[in-house]
Amino acid sequence: MAAVVSDHVRRAWHAVAWYVNGVTGQSRYASYVAHERERHPEREPLSEREFWRAHYAQQDADPGARCC
Repeated sequence: MAAVVSDHVRRAWHAVAWYVNGVTGQSRYASYVAHERERHPEREPLSEREFWRAHYAQQDADPGARCC
């Protein structure tokens, strides 16, 4: 019984972490790396720091539907 409860708690925690990472954008870098490895295996993906710099530069250049 305790193992079942523990499994449910673990699954719930993973679901919450997945949701929070999606809302905050933390999953974007992982998605980018997965895309690069699948579609462009010959290219070295940007480092996480380079990725976020390019991402924010693009947002600043074209804010789109952002509120601020």
